[in-house]
Amino acid sequence: MKKQLKILMAGVLIVVPLVVTIWFIIWIGRMLGGVGYNMLNYIGLVDKFDDTYKPYAGAIGILAVLIIVYFIGLLANFWMFNKVFGIMDRVLSSVPGIKTIYESVRDLLKLFGGGSSKMGHVVLYTTPHTGQRQLGIVTNQKPIGLAKDDNRVIVYLPMGYMIGGPCVYARPEDIERLDIPVETALKLAATAFIGTAGDNKHDD
Repeated sequence: MKKQLKILMAGVLIVVPLVVTIWFIIWIGRMLGGVGYNMLNYIGLVDKFDDTYKPYAGAIGILAVLIIVYFIGLLANFWMFNKVFGIMDRVLSSVPGIKTIYESVRDLLKLFGGGSSKMGHVVLYTTPHTGQRQLGIVTNQKPIGLAKDDNRVIVYLPMGYMIGGPCVYARPEDIERLDIPVETALKLAATAFIGTAGDNKHDD
């Protein structure tokens, strides 16, 4: 019976991550397809499609959305458009309610995408008085609300097998920078480091 359970678990470890990944890709595709289809329909292009190609309007919409996003990314490299995007950013960041949603999504994407070197780096955080050490990510080096001479930073402590985790005000002497990409650290925390071997070799 034990052997059969091991075989079953081996299958689960292969199938479940694959199914979840495919489901997520399909979900993203459908969402983008819906946005793209509505956009094409709004400007009247869907009605111009031949009946043979109408079922593919969603896929064409996905391509159109990706092209537009890519084009906006190119414009962001030009000073004039960068200035306009900066004004939009400040306006959205000043509207109550919208500000919370907009800044949360923006900063999260910056954290994962590495859009700013100040957005996040991996550290080993030592809890004062207890000496307990935890994997953390510095998300803000100059948090608001602190006194001018207070040099504490914000450290996000991701929780194993859970989405979320506490954010703490940490003193510089309580953190040690690690040479690990943020994305890798989040993945390691989410899986509680299971199945991850260290690179360091120790002599017997």
